[in-house]
Amino acid sequence: MAKNIGPEDRVVRIVVGIGLAILAYMQVMPGIPTIIMAVLAAYLIITGLLARCAIYKVVDVDTSIQEQPYSTTDDRAGF
Repeated sequence: MAKNIGPEDRVVRIVVGIGLAILAYMQVMPGIPTIIMAVLAAYLIITGLLARCAIYKVVDVDTSIQEQPYSTTDDRAGF
């Protein structure tokens, strides 16, 4: 599977994943919510590190594509 997560998205996923992992470790909400937070944290951290997301692949989203800056004739002429 090709990389489909851009650099900004990767940073957000890793930071949120670490935050959720800390909350799950501290068991802020004991029981099922802790398990859900831990699984979600693991998914976010793994996808952030690998830059590949299966959900993005299914819905055909690619945040790794960077738009090229718009170039006008004036820019190329040096004006």
